[in-house]
Amino acid sequence: MRSAVKRADVQWVLLVAITAVLVVVLKAMHAPAALLLGPLVVGIIFGVSGATIRPPPASRVVSSTLIGCLVAVAMGSAMGPELLGRLPAFLYIGATTLGFSLGLGWLLSRAGWFGGSTAVWGLSPGGAAGMIALAQETGADARIVALMQYFRVLLVASSAIGLAHLAAPLPTGHPHAQSWLPPLDPLGLLGALVLCVAGGLLAKALKFPAGVFLIPGLAGAALLATGWFRLQVPPVLAALAYAVVGWTIGLSFTRPTLLHSARALPRILGAALLLIALCGVSGLVISLACGVDLLTGYLATSPGGVDSILIIAASTPVDLPFILSAQVIRIILVLLVGPYAAQYLARRAAAPDAP
Repeated sequence: MRSAVKRADVQWVLLVAITAVLVVVLKAMHAPAALLLGPLVVGIIFGVSGATIRPPPASRVVSSTLIGCLVAVAMGSAMGPELLGRLPAFLYIGATTLGFSLGLGWLLSRAGWFGGSTAVWGLSPGGAAGMIALAQETGADARIVALMQYFRVLLVASSAIGLAHLAAPLPTGHPHAQSWLPPLDPLGLLGALVLCVAGGLLAKALKFPAGVFLIPGLAGAALLATGWFRLQVPPVLAALAYAVVGWTIGLSFTRPTLLHSARALPRILGAALLLIALCGVSGLVISLACGVDLLTGYLATSPGGVDSILIIAASTPVDLPFILSAQVIRIILVLLVGPYAAQYLARRAAAPDAP
C-alpha cells in the first residue's frame, strides 16, 4: 500500500513540476489561456503514459466554483438587461448546437461510422459522465463514447485557443510581472467564499452540474453590478483552478481507451471536427447578425466544454457576457430536451429498419 501511495505522490510531484515549466514557457510565448493549455497538454501526456492519478472530485467542484467567480470578476457590471434583446440569438445558438450534435450523431450512426447508438451519445452536448452512463444503459460502446466526448472537449478548447492566438495581437514592450500573491482584500475573499459555497451547494441540490461555475458567475456578476459587493480570487488560486480543469480533461485520455478505439480514431476525430465546423459556421452567422467579433461568435456556439470555454473567454478580448448568456441558454435547452432527444435518436439509430 505504501509503495502505491509513494508512486501516486511521485506522479503528482512530476505532474505539477512539468506543468509549471510548460506554463512558464507558454506565458513567455504569450499563448492565450496558458494556465489551461499547459495542464491540458501535460495531463494528456501523463494519461497516455499510464498515470493513475486523478484530481479528487472535491477539487474539481472547488475549481469550478472559483472559475465562476473569475467569470463574475471579468464580466463586472456588463451583464445587464440589454442582453434580453438578444434572447432570439441565444435561443438560435442553443437550438442549432443541440440540433447539429444530435443530428450528426444520428446520421453517422445510420451511415455505419459507429455501431448502434454510439455516435448519438458520443456527440451529445450534455455532460460527458451522464452521456457515458446513458450509453452503457443502451448497449452502446461506452469507451468510444467516452473518447468522443473527451476528444470533442479537447478539440473545442484547442481550436478556441488557436483562434484566440490569431485574434489577439501580441503584446508590445515589456509586460509587467504578474503578482501571484497581491494585497489581499478580506471582504473580497469572503465574497468569493460565499459564492463558492453557495454555488456548490445549490448545484448539488438542484442536480445541475454546470451550476458549480454558472451560479457563482451569474450571481457574482449581478452582485458586483450593485456596487456594494466585493470579490477577489488571488491569481495563485485561479492558476490552481485552471490546472485542475486541464488535468481532468487531459488525464481522461488513457492508453487502454486509445488502444481499444485505435481503429475508430480517424472516425472519432472526423466526427468531432465535423461538429466543430458546423458550429463554427453557426458562429459566423451569429457574428454577422449580432455584430460581435468572430471569436465571440465561435466561443458562444462551441459545443460543450463550458468551463474551458469560459476560461478562454475570460482571458481574451471577447464579449464575455454574450458568450456566457449563449452558453447558459444552451445548457438549459440541453437539460430540458437533450436527454429525451438523444434517447429517441439512439433508439432509431440502433434499429436499422426504423422508418
